[in-house]
Amino acid sequence: MANNFFHILIALVLIAALALLTDPFMVWMPAPAQMMVLLAAAIFAALWAGFVAYEKSRDERELTHTMQAGRIAYLAGIAVLTLALIVQGLAHAIDPWICVALGAMVAAKLGARIYYDRYR
Repeated sequence: MANNFFHILIALVLIAALALLTDPFMVWMPAPAQMMVLLAAAIFAALWAGFVAYEKSRDERELTHTMQAGRIAYLAGIAVLTLALIVQGLAHAIDPWICVALGAMVAAKLGARIYYDRYR
């Protein structure tokens, strides 16, 4: 349970840092504070990635839950990036990083699927 609390805490701090990096807050936040929040977001994103990378399942039920959580997260990422692409497309100001992130997600999913189907 303590491990779950730590994961939840890291996720909440990361989400809070990302929220602070949005435009409404960037207007009044001084540049040094912006850099500190950016550093915090990078550190907590790396910590979160470490949790995801070293996630272990002890039985079939936990493996199923892990796979379902990954699928839901992937679909949520695709949905948010697609919505951002549509909204920015309608405003005629598409940020290329949204296209890069969406393409990277699709390519990584396809590459992992082909690798695990062929070599595992």
